[in-house]
Amino acid sequence: MTDQLLDINDLSRILKVPTKTIRNKMSDGSWDLPPLRIGKSLRWLPADVEGHLKRLSAQANMPAS
Repeated sequence: MTDQLLDINDLSRILKVPTKTIRNKMSDGSWDLPPLRIGKSLRWLPADVEGHLKRLSAQANMPAS
């Protein structure tokens, strides 16, 4: 396994949203990209983030009903 886990700063940079937004959405339950908890740290798998971005892209490209 060569993928390095992403921390919240990496995730913020990739998704182009502030870390505070990620923390707020996780806190209120509206964040749909679950982290891995390693001790007190939160980390994300790059493959999970990539899949999340693909789903968001597919939703954005769906025609409105």
